[in-house]
Amino acid sequence: MATFSPSPAPRRSSRLPTNARPSSPPRRIRVANNNSRFSTPNRNADSASVVSLMDIDDGGSSVDSEKSFVKSGFEHVFGKSDQLTVSFYANLPLEVTQILRNADFYPGAYSGEIDTLTGFALVASVKTCFVWQHAMAVKGIPTCYIFTCPYYSKQTGTPFHSLVSWGSGREPGLILISPVGEIRFWDSVGIGLAGGDRYSTTYLELITGHTVTGLKRVDTQTYVVSTTFGSVYKLVLTSTGGKYHLTSHPFSKPSPSLSLSRLIPFFSSSSSTTVQVVSEPGNISAIALGAQTTDGSQEIWVLINQRVQRWAMQLEGWEEVLQDGDVDDVIRSAVRKTFGDSVEKDDAKLDLELLDLVVDSASKLVILVSYAALEEVNMMAMDATGIRRIYSLVQLSPSGDSFKVDTVRSVPYQSTSSSSAPMHPRIQLLSEENVVSIQFGDAVALCARASDYQERLELKSATDCILGVGIMQSDSVVLVLTAATMMKVNVDTENVLTFDSESGKTHLIKSIMTQAILYGSLPNNPLHFSFPPEVDEESLMQAAEQLSDSILRSNSELVRGNQDLSSQLKIRRERLTWLIQFINENTALNKAKKLDAAYNLWAVHNDLLATGPTHSVLNDAVYAYMNEYEASYREDFMRAFFKFHVKDLGIVLERVPDVTLNAAQQIGRNVGDLLPEANRILLTVLTAALGHREQNLITYGINLPMIDPWTSTSSIIDGILALFDTTTRISDSPTAANKDAELYNQLPDLAEVLFACMSQRLERLAIDARGDASGAERELHELQRKFDMLRPEVFETLRMRRNGHAQAAFTLAEKYQDYSSLAALCHRDTIYPPEENPNFARIQGYIERFEEQFTNALYQWYIQHGEVRTMFAQSEGYSTYLDRFFEQNPTPSISWLHDLGKKRYYEAADALLNEAQQTVNLEVKHLELSIGKLANLAHLRKTEGIRDDAFHDALDVVSVHEALLDAFNAVVANMRGRRSLDTQVDTIIKEKASLLPEKRELTYIFKKLVKDLLQGKSLSIEDTVDVLTLKDNFESVGDYATALHLLARCNLPEARKLAAFRTVWRRIYLHDDWNAIQRTSGVGEAELGQRFRQTALYSTFLDVISQPDQGEPDGFETDPDVALLVPTIQEIASRWPGIPQDQVERIHDDYNIECDKLGESDLEEAYPRVRELAELDLSQDSNIL
Repeated sequence: MATFSPSPAPRRSSRLPTNARPSSPPRRIRVANNNSRFSTPNRNADSASVVSLMDIDDGGSSVDSEKSFVKSGFEHVFGKSDQLTVSFYANLPLEVTQILRNADFYPGAYSGEIDTLTGFALVASVKTCFVWQHAMAVKGIPTCYIFTCPYYSKQTGTPFHSLVSWGSGREPGLILISPVGEIRFWDSVGIGLAGGDRYSTTYLELITGHTVTGLKRVDTQTYVVSTTFGSVYKLVLTSTGGKYHLTSHPFSKPSPSLSLSRLIPFFSSSSSTTVQVVSEPGNISAIALGAQTTDGSQEIWVLINQRVQRWAMQLEGWEEVLQDGDVDDVIRSAVRKTFGDSVEKDDAKLDLELLDLVVDSASKLVILVSYAALEEVNMMAMDATGIRRIYSLVQLSPSGDSFKVDTVRSVPYQSTSSSSAPMHPRIQLLSEENVVSIQFGDAVALCARASDYQERLELKSATDCILGVGIMQSDSVVLVLTAATMMKVNVDTENVLTFDSESGKTHLIKSIMTQAILYGSLPNNPLHFSFPPEVDEESLMQAAEQLSDSILRSNSELVRGNQDLSSQLKIRRERLTWLIQFINENTALNKAKKLDAAYNLWAVHNDLLATGPTHSVLNDAVYAYMNEYEASYREDFMRAFFKFHVKDLGIVLERVPDVTLNAAQQIGRNVGDLLPEANRILLTVLTAALGHREQNLITYGINLPMIDPWTSTSSIIDGILALFDTTTRISDSPTAANKDAELYNQLPDLAEVLFACMSQRLERLAIDARGDASGAERELHELQRKFDMLRPEVFETLRMRRNGHAQAAFTLAEKYQDYSSLAALCHRDTIYPPEENPNFARIQGYIERFEEQFTNALYQWYIQHGEVRTMFAQSEGYSTYLDRFFEQNPTPSISWLHDLGKKRYYEAADALLNEAQQTVNLEVKHLELSIGKLANLAHLRKTEGIRDDAFHDALDVVSVHEALLDAFNAVVANMRGRRSLDTQVDTIIKEKASLLPEKRELTYIFKKLVKDLLQGKSLSIEDTVDVLTLKDNFESVGDYATALHLLARCNLPEARKLAAFRTVWRRIYLHDDWNAIQRTSGVGEAELGQRFRQTALYSTFLDVISQPDQGEPDGFETDPDVALLVPTIQEIASRWPGIPQDQVERIHDDYNIECDKLGESDLEEAYPRVRELAELDLSQDSNIL
């Protein structure tokens, strides 16, 4: 048996390696039966208990309640057709069942195989391999042999495995190879009963970065290993001293120097030198055995990227390449020729991939290929997530050094982004090479080579996985190993070969539906029955008709005869209900919408014809379609369309808006004359289609959203919107005042259809986005945004019509639960007082009906439109809604009013304090803090709590702002005339910050802060401190101490707070000329002390020392040496986030200017002397007091 990587192999560099596609089919999510996951039929059950499903149990009438199996011999049948019988084969070992019960198959962490030569099967995880005799499992629970796999720390995939056949009298051996080339060999699987520790180990000589991609058994002693870089290795089992071990070497040819030894064997030796064959690098995705030549050599075929290689393994022990050629071009051409326009024309988009190959006895190659579906096919795919990969079987025949394509056949399987259990698909031949089996992660497909027969077995559970497929050639039997059980598929070769391509498709679809009815409801059945891709509509119709007729006629294959006629009628009804649900799941009833819509449209067109119109929009649209898509028609084109082309009704509908506008220009008529018919066409078709959907939701068990929403394509949505806008514009024009009531009255219907189509489109896109369909998520967000913006505009358009469509606007807003629009529609007239609002009763009704959903939108509207008074004027009974609104939407700037009204003083105070901290306007901040302080006092009085100084401190900061403003406004008041704000700031700097201009960047910052103050804005603490300390403080030296206190009480990062303290003290020291103060020539002690007392440092010490010890922060008092430390570049960038780096550096330079000046001042003796004076004076004042 061959084993390969459980995930698709890497492809050419032109492909993105991260876009590995899963290779399993889509399936709908179903509610799992509690006992259906891994339970399998008991093979040893009493045969008397097994009842034919053809025989309806007298006591049970529901399809879902039937628990019996079909009896065919002693086999528990899962499915049966003319060509196949699928039945239970064997149980899995308990150890395997346990490990696979909750396994995740997506990472490729499990692989398996069924070896029909040895009668054994295995399942391997990354670290453990389980082996058992599946032939023995038929009789009960099999014995399991457990082995430790070769493993390395970064390994994510399973090892490659092969069983070694020693013949029927001995248990097989086992070979495991890790992806990096570590090989373990067990002489017998029986060793696994004792822990499996006795094994031999060898290593492939892989180049760094290369990994193993496959292992193929050639015979009992020879094996072939493939790699990611195109190298092929040969493994040989040899015996030494009675013990077997493995040797390996890369495929190689004999050295030229030894060519004589090929002619004269006498000179050859076992140590003959060989040279490795080096071919073009590439990933090897498959190895297949070819024929044995007359000289005894074995042909090996290798699939490497887009090439096929043929090797000969010589008896002498060396290998040679017989053929090596690209086949991708010839395959690509053949696929396009076979499937025509359904295949992508661009090679890059086609993305052809060669997955696996087998070689038959006539040396013909069968290659499994996959390619990407057309983009438009992806968008309209029947699967919920869009088709991603399509599969085909290509048969090639060697023709000299090249290959020719014999046949190309489709495979009834397509993988999508949501496909479960991604595994690399593998193919095998059976039934005397007449049938090809294809193993996918969750399905097995069977395709005949000489007829059109094809069928697939799909797993029901999304958590199940197909791990291996084995072929019993002599019996035409396929064994299937899944994560839950083992199944046997008996293939009737004769019926496969005689499959009739004409009637066979209908019969095959009928067979699928029959099996769905008979076997689909069995709780232990692991199979899911579904239509293959590209179901032929005619075949489906014929099959459904035949099957439903058989049920009506009580065909014995479907309904057992029953004397109780009521019970029998009920069973037949349930059979038909099951059939309808099954067809619905496979998207067959979607076409009924078009037929219903076409019927209504034809009736409307007939009414128009009766009026003798000179022009028809529908006539033009259908004519344009028929000219483009149908070159010849024998009847009039309109009747021909309704007879044969109703399936393209959506295409005609998309043309109507453009046809209307073009016709108006071409025939010189007013577009308003054509609009009523154009609107009528869209409204008739879409209303009928959407109504048909609603009507049949329950009848046919349709699950929304529809899989093929032809009524909601982007073109149709754009067309409806264009007609709505044009109708609005024309109906508003003075010329249309009393002329066309129909056009005016069509507006509400157009709006309703527009919203319905957009909603349907959003439902579909949401499913596509969850399945990662290309572009779906982006389109979903764009359309949702467009829909959200469009609804209020449409509602307002309807409300403002002359005769009023306000009720239609309200009805639509209610239907789509657009509560924001409902709130807006309710407030287009008088708003306050609320009792005088014409919609007052409606608002109360909405509150009672929709509760919080409406009140949240209502209160949001009040806040956005400045109608808070109306919000608080509502009835006291609605206050709980206000509470919940403010809980979910914290709005402290408003909620404090509600809290005060409810006497929740603490909440009001807390809201006002938090809001004040965010408020920029100084007056508003002052008001908020003042009210908040009063609320806090009321709370403290009510609870007898401890006073909180937060409001006191915040109001102090406001007081500092007001003092600064008073000083600056005094300067502005002395200016003559009306001056600009910049001029006012410049004047303030000249009079209040005369020493600042030498520090240019700090001057720029100071200007900005003064401008903010003059505009009534509040400053941060750091900004306030800068204004206090950068201005001249000749008459206000106390501002330095104020700055220190502000810093001490604020919350700042520790490093920034320390830097700010140092800056304040540095400016305190720089306030005075210390060199002049300390010129003591002819100066007495009293005069020197007086000089010290006149410094800013002395004044600041008086304030700092006099304060009670309250645990002031570090830096609150800073000596001159520490004040020399300026803020770092990082601290400056943190202080002014977002400013350019060069500005940060200029600010740093200004700080260095301050530092240099301070360094020139001699404060070594003055600093302690000033502090002593301050302490002495404070103590004397204290004694006096």
